Order: sequence, then structure tokens, then C-alpha cells
Amino acid sequence: MAAIITEAHPRVGLLGNPSDLYAGRVLGFTFTNFVARVRVEAAEGIELLGSEEPLRVPASVPFAGNLEPCRGRGGAELLAAALKRLVGDHPRLEEHSRGLRASFETDIPRQAGLSGSSALVVAALRAYSQHFELPLNASELARLAQEAESEELGLIAGPQDRVLQAHRGLLAMDFGDEIPRVTRLDPEQLPPLLVGWDPLPGRPSGDVHAAVLERWTRGDADVRRVMSELRELVDEGVQALADGNHDLMISLMNANFELRQSVFPIEARDQDLVTLGRDVGAGAKLCGSGGAVVFVHSDQALLGRLAQSISQAGWGALFPQVIGGDS
Repeated sequence: MAAIITEAHPRVGLLGNPSDLYAGRVLGFTFTNFVARVRVEAAEGIELLGSEEPLRVPASVPFAGNLEPCRGRGGAELLAAALKRLVGDHPRLEEHSRGLRASFETDIPRQAGLSGSSALVVAALRAYSQHFELPLNASELARLAQEAESEELGLIAGPQDRVLQAHRGLLAMDFGDEIPRVTRLDPEQLPPLLVGWDPLPGRPSGDVHAAVLERWTRGDADVRRVMSELRELVDEGVQALADGNHDLMISLMNANFELRQSVFPIEARDQDLVTLGRDVGAGAKLCGSGGAVVFVHSDQALLGRLAQSISQAGWGALFPQVIGGDS
């Protein structure tokens, strides 16, 4: 049996995040400048290869009950969480005769707010589903990826990452119901964009969310108000894209950052990166929980000069190649 190789890409939350963890809405996209790849091939037993010590389950042992994702490191824990969740959702796979070996490679910057960990989980689920000849639609893939991280690894994170990486492209997402509502948009509507990121790994996203989630659970009025206002930005942003109103998109992105800043602490380096963009008139906000910033402006040349400034300041910079269509 030939090896199976699958991919997933980083994502950018353009508007509305982080309200996705709080029954909100998000406008976001995936882009191809970076990629996470997972390779799965037939083997005896289960072997999951990370950048550190692999996780193994012998062929003689049923793997679902004996695979412990939290014992893995260096990415093996993500491969394990995806596999355990898939088998848990489809118990008949427990008796499946085909073992597997899984490995990965990725160039998505680590802990930079671009959802590199979720990309590995989504790519792994794509590969496992092909290995077991078990087709998954995008909604099932996103749900399993979310459960792999939240239930198998105990991580705190909103659903936008996995929904974006499962469906791919430019999406408007509503998380107000148990099943997210997803609307696909035309990436050609986007204004010129730039992404800058900190090459130094930041804090895990769960650490960023923990205190605010606890306040939300208590019914904190400020957190509830901010999440409601973040939701509203998405509808305005979708209309701004349809109208080609780039000035409004700049305003909405700046408002998104200010709302987030009112309840979440912002790292000094993230603030510096946002300020670089604001100083030249670009809209700027965090792509995720910190470590990367997305900028928007109608003038591509201005963003080009901004990219040079970002690089000179020691950060990375790129013009995101947004995935188009349901590819």
C-alpha cells in the first residue's frame, strides 16, 4: 500500500476572533505560504513519529485504549490525539487489521498564532481517514480535530482554527449553534493583505484564553459585551468586502484589536508589531492569540514598504496566498 500524504495550512482570523470560543462569529482564511504535511503508511502496530521520542503501541495490543496522547512530545502527541479521537468516534476501527506509521513535517511558525498545531491534527485526520478508507466531510473533520485537542489533550481553543482548516478558503463562520454555520466567500474580494510574525515562540493559546474564559463563565459583563461587539464586526466586514470598502475594513480591524485589548493582555512585541502598521495607516490586528499580525490597506505598495520595516525590525513578513474555492 502506497504512503498517504495529506496537508493542512495556517489560518488568519480577519475579524471577530476570539469570539469563536464564546459563541461568536469569525471572518477568516487559510493561506498556502506555509504547510503542515502528514505521511501515513502501513506498519505492524502503531508508530507515531514526532521531533522527539515516538509513541508506539505493539500490533498485539488494541491501540485505542492504550494510546496515551499526553505522553507524547514534539508533535507525536498531536498525531496520537487525532488517531485516538478518530477511533473513539468509529469503534469498529479498533479491530482494524492495518497498523500504521505516521510522521509529519511543517514549516508553520511555532506558537505564532497561525494555528500550526491544529494544522497537524487536521492533516493527520485526513491521512488516517484515507488509511482506514473512512471518508470525512469538512464538518466531521473540524469536529474531530476540535475534540482531539480539547478532550484528548485538554487544550483550550476556539473552533475557528479547525473549521477554517477543514473547509479551507475565505469563510464567514457563526458559532452560535452547536454546529457552526459556514459561508464561503470569494477571496478576490479581499483587499491587499500582509502578515507579520514574531520568530520567537509565544504563549500557548490556551494560556491566553484561560482567565478570560473563566470570566465569561462567571457572566462577567465586560467580557460578554466585548464578545457581542466582536460578533457584530463580522457582518459589517462581509458587507465591506462585497462593497470593496477597504477603508471600512481598516476601521473594523482596528476596532477588533481594541476590543480584544480591553479584556486580553497584549504582549509588548505584539503591540509593537501592530503599532508599526498603525503608524502608516494600515488596519492591524492579531491573527490568533498572539505572535502574528494581519495588516490591510488598499495600497499594495504601502504594504510592501511596511513588510520591509517589519523585516528590518527582526520579524517575518509575507503576502498571504489565500486558498480559493473548496480545494
